[in-house]
Amino acid sequence: MKILFINIQLRPDSIRRQLPVGLAYIMTATKKAGYGFDLYDMDINNYSVEDLKEYLKNNHYSIYAFGCIVTGYKKVKEIAQAIREENPFAIIVAGNSVASSIPELLLRNTEVNYAVMGEGEETWIEFLKHIKHPWPALHGVNGLALHNGRGVVPRGWVNPFKRKPINNMNSIGFPDWDLFDLKKYNEYGRDNVNTFDDMQVTSFPLNTARGCLFDCHFCYHVFKGMKYRRYSIDKVIDEIDNLYLLYGCNYVCFWDELTFPNSLSAREFIKEFSKSTSVGDIKWDAVIRGDIFSKKDFSLLKDMKDLGCTGLAYSLESADEEILNYMNKKLDLKKFREQTEIIYKAGLVPRTSVIFGFPQETIHTINKTIGMCRELNLFPSAGFLLPLPGTSIYDWCVDKKLIEDEVEYLERIGDRQDLHINLTAMEDEEMVDLVRGGLESLAEDQEIKVDDVFKTGTYKKPRKKK
Repeated sequence: MKILFINIQLRPDSIRRQLPVGLAYIMTATKKAGYGFDLYDMDINNYSVEDLKEYLKNNHYSIYAFGCIVTGYKKVKEIAQAIREENPFAIIVAGNSVASSIPELLLRNTEVNYAVMGEGEETWIEFLKHIKHPWPALHGVNGLALHNGRGVVPRGWVNPFKRKPINNMNSIGFPDWDLFDLKKYNEYGRDNVNTFDDMQVTSFPLNTARGCLFDCHFCYHVFKGMKYRRYSIDKVIDEIDNLYLLYGCNYVCFWDELTFPNSLSAREFIKEFSKSTSVGDIKWDAVIRGDIFSKKDFSLLKDMKDLGCTGLAYSLESADEEILNYMNKKLDLKKFREQTEIIYKAGLVPRTSVIFGFPQETIHTINKTIGMCRELNLFPSAGFLLPLPGTSIYDWCVDKKLIEDEVEYLERIGDRQDLHINLTAMEDEEMVDLVRGGLESLAEDQEIKVDDVFKTGTYKKPRKKK
């Protein structure tokens, strides 16, 4: 049984080339289970679909597997078609949110045979065990959707067939990064991180938790609906030390939906990390909630800085209370302000993101959000609302017939920095120009030089707060 993993390239013009965390977990699980495989890494090698076709002519496999976010549906369809043309009997498997959020649509409209939904390690290995004698064995694999010739049979798409989350994160372990061409990835070290120190960067992503405690109505991820789970702190620190000792890593990007859900979790991590052998040689950043730190946490934030933290990322999304309530953000704007101010005071760099284009958006609400960023000296990662399958805002758009042809919609959308659908009462050009003008004004105020205020690449450093 010959298996080929494909690391899809979605953004050929991006200055970043991050190691693919999700694919790395699946490949590592495959290796542990004793299966051999090859990797065709389109991203790090800048391979096009035409390059892939040429490779497929001379290299045949029985199983082809890849993962992708749902906004890459068009690329997934194109790659699956290329595989099918070269190998009519290929078994094609997809994972990540393109499989989790639209299993039926994916299987009905592309050459993909199987969709691994949600948390993939156990589902994928169980799939490999049964694929030689698929019928009816694969019908019993929870977390797997398949096409049986008469229609799509979803397993895990809805209860009671949803695969249970892996409760003990420690049992999963961490990715085997030797499966990738680290020499090539390390060439992008500094571009992959948000540090502003004058340092040579060898960076690695590190997943410390899965899921999120919150349920924002615009957000979709493969762990949506699952309980929030974390690795034990000692395992995380052991992995940081391993990355440092084995690969010379000096910068860790915590690759989570939510690294620290509250100040206590950050305090517990810092207490243990202070004993690490890599302290003093490792820089890092993390993802937090927008309102977990207050003035009383100043000493904690100072300790975080002293132990290598360079910055913290957390979302504002909007400064309008009505919009925040509509998106189910559950964010306290007063606490957001206090957190940003205390992070600055501790010498860390706060980073945030905003979304424009909810149905309630007006000139006034746009200006309010831009104004809050100006007040707090934040230059946000900005984009427009992009309804994704599996979210309530997407269902609302379908119900209102704002999205009538789902396949057409998925084939044309891309990153949120471009406006793909307008749910406001404003004209497209009016809204885009207003947002762009506000961001350009912010960049000028903060003395940030960017070619495009939407597509900034590596996050730019805000001017120090006076």
